[in-house]
Amino acid sequence: MGGLEFVGRVVSNRMQKTVVVAVSYVVWIPKYKVYQKRVARHKARDESQSLVIGDIVRIRKSRKYSKEVSYAVIETLRRASVYDGTVATAMVAALDAARETDCVQAAARRLAEADARLMKLREMYEREIGSGISLSGGVLAISNSGPGGTGSLGAAV
Repeated sequence: MGGLEFVGRVVSNRMQKTVVVAVSYVVWIPKYKVYQKRVARHKARDESQSLVIGDIVRIRKSRKYSKEVSYAVIETLRRASVYDGTVATAMVAALDAARETDCVQAAARRLAEADARLMKLREMYEREIGSGISLSGGVLAISNSGPGGTGSLGAAV
């Protein structure tokens, strides 16, 4: 695909003063009556050496800089967010701290809900059977059959 000016994404910047820009375009395939997306990779001259992978740039046909490089980067339309190890570490630490407090609070809330359900069961049992019978000693058996040790209350026979 040849032309004078293109907009594309930088896919490689491992060469000195040269970047590889991927330009997407579509082609009509008459046999199947569909459009097909294709990608042309152009090597372009980057004098500033400031482009990173993911930047959106405009390139223009220029003089031959080498055997394969015949485009020059005119402008950077959008900068890509570059990975920064220190910022990423701080973000992960903050997320871990928030997750721990959330988990502890969620566990405390579930425990309070389980206590409330148990109290309702005891009240219901006292209304049905009577208050003279104690609730210990096999009247209500707790089975740990669920995942994570969530037990269900069932009447023991």
